[in-house]
Amino acid sequence: MALKNYKVIFLSLLIFSLFISQNAAAAEYPNANLLIETEWLSKNLNDSNIRIIDLRSSANYMNGHIRNAIPFSHELVTTTRGGVKGMVADKEVVEQVLERLGISPNTKLIFYDDADSKWAAYMFWVMEYHGHKNVAVLNGGWQKWEAEKRPLSTDIPKVKPVSFKAKINKNLIVDTDWVKKNISSPKVKIINVRPEKDYIDGHIAGTINIPWLENLQGASTKVLKSKDELVQIYEKEEGIKKDETVISSCMFGILAGGTYFTLRLLDYKDVRLYDGSQSDWVAKGNSLKSGKEG
Repeated sequence: MALKNYKVIFLSLLIFSLFISQNAAAAEYPNANLLIETEWLSKNLNDSNIRIIDLRSSANYMNGHIRNAIPFSHELVTTTRGGVKGMVADKEVVEQVLERLGISPNTKLIFYDDADSKWAAYMFWVMEYHGHKNVAVLNGGWQKWEAEKRPLSTDIPKVKPVSFKAKINKNLIVDTDWVKKNISSPKVKIINVRPEKDYIDGHIAGTINIPWLENLQGASTKVLKSKDELVQIYEKEEGIKKDETVISSCMFGILAGGTYFTLRLLDYKDVRLYDGSQSDWVAKGNSLKSGKEG
């Protein structure tokens, strides 16, 4: 009898511990509305208030895409300036391009790609920088949708162009002059999101290396790590606090969009993207440091 009771207690504790761990891993992000799950999207494909944007190549799009998704290229909103490619295009150019998407102020934009959300996260920043706040990223992107064998479409949706008037938020972007003036401030943290090897080969002195892919988990299908795992990386391991100004940077300013998105998801209040990033830093005659910091 005692042995039977012991087995019941042991089984109950095991189930309870599994329940706790599963719920801890599934804890909501502070800004959970910025991250869309495939299950939710599959049930809301016909919602007239959402606009799904496919950032893959045109060939891949034509071969099959999420129903009602519109094709778009990040190249339409970037330009080469001062010899540095990948910088955000001028406001007027972006406005004209975004008009084709038929976006009203209340339209919820959902971006996805097949590059581990690299382009989706960058477009998230582009939209917020231009004043459109109702924007999100599909967790796991195309790979997750396809892996789950969700339905595809080859139909190209017809969208009526709508005038888009950008409201630039200058608090979401920094340039090289700003970085030079503020990099030594104790209230400013600049994150270099490039792979560790690239960071060691050369980086802006004083920047912290947290590679973008460290935010993700999974093999062929990568999704965002849990809130607790991300907090462990940024706050506990690197000491980046929510009351600090946090700058996301990389080689050109594109990959930096991923970390910008992650920190927005975690509800950091003052997150900015370094447009042009390390390439602009070097183009303006500044030196780099090799090796690891600290």
